[in-house]
Parts: sequence; structure tokens; C-alpha cells
Amino acid sequence: MPKLLSIHGSPLIGMYVRANEDYAIIGVRDHKAEEVIKEELGVKVLRCTVLGSELVGAMLALNSRGAIVSSLILEKELKKLEKHIEVYRVNSKMTCMGNVILMNDRGAIVHPEVEEEVLDVLKDEFNLKVVRGTVGGIKTVGMAAVVTNSGGLLNPNANEWEVKRIEETLEIETVTGTVNFGSDMVGTGVVANSKGYVAGKDTTGFELGVIEEALGFV
Repeated sequence: MPKLLSIHGSPLIGMYVRANEDYAIIGVRDHKAEEVIKEELGVKVLRCTVLGSELVGAMLALNSRGAIVSSLILEKELKKLEKHIEVYRVNSKMTCMGNVILMNDRGAIVHPEVEEEVLDVLKDEFNLKVVRGTVGGIKTVGMAAVVTNSGGLLNPNANEWEVKRIEETLEIETVTGTVNFGSDMVGTGVVANSKGYVAGKDTTGFELGVIEEALGFV
């Protein structure tokens, strides 16, 4: 069974880490967390802040083609990340790209009010199908769900129309559920790719079963 994890004593691990198939980016110095993520997800771990923040999961969106971040990213951060992945910068009043974009390697759901420039980069540079939308009525889609190329766990309040739109756009099957003993903001409590996942330390055994089903591990 995948390991449960806390970062800075918090079960909100999805706020601190963002992963794709090859890399996980973590914004804090935490050797235990790095080792668990490396082992469970089968990735190389890059330690780097984004926009000067440890909350990397909130600050950038990531898939196998690269990362999309605010143009406010610091030059030293950009240089560090670009040694390993493509980084696309966008001008947006919404600086937390990880909060407002939910994507895998095939599609993206974005905050209903995000600028067209962001959509254009996702379409043209990432070659994704992109639609505006919500998850469970929540506009910060990147924290209301967690998706990979194999499946997705959605906020338990996601309605039938939202589920259908997400599944058609990202070409995955999804399940609704919670993490960390009832939290509906599931993106804050799970870090995942198609090879594995890590959940926040307060996640129950029942929730782990739902996560495994949602992400295609059973």
C-alpha cells in the first residue's frame, strides 16, 4: 500500500508537490518526503521553489510536455527547472497555475475566468484539448481533483455534467471521493502519476481504496 505522508507536519502534500511521469517538483527541503515520492511514483525529484514559494503544487501545472507557470517566476527558479523540463511562462492575474489548471497529457480543464493566453499556451505548446470548467462547482480545479493519464479522483460534489466533461476532455475514467479524513479538496491531499501515488497522512483506509480505484491501481 502506498505510503502516507506529511510535509511540514501537514497532510496537504498536494500543495507542496507537483508530479508528472518523470519528475516531481517539491518546494521544501524534506529528505523523507523526497525518498517516499521518488520510490512510490518512480520519478526523479527536483527541489525548487516557484515564485519564491514552497507551495509548488499550487504555483505550477505540469504534465509530460512541461510546466506552465506565471511570468513572475524568479530567474534562478526558471534556470533550475529548465535544466530538466520545458517551462512555459504566461502573463496572468492568476499566479497560481497549479490551482487553476487540471491537466494530464491529453487535456486540460481550466478556471472559468483564466485569460485566453493561458488557454492558447495549453493548446499550442502542450497540444491539449482545453475547456473551461469547474469541479464540484469549484473554480480552483487543480485542487478540487487529481488526475493522471490513467484516471482521476474528483471532488465528491462533482455533478454528472462536470464528470462527463472532464472524462471526455482528459480521456480518462474518474471516481469521486475524499482524502485526509473527509477533505473534499482532493488535489491538496494526493500526489500521483500513472505509476503510483502518495496520500496525505490523515487519509483513511477506505479513502485509500477509492483513490486506488480512481487512479487505476486496482
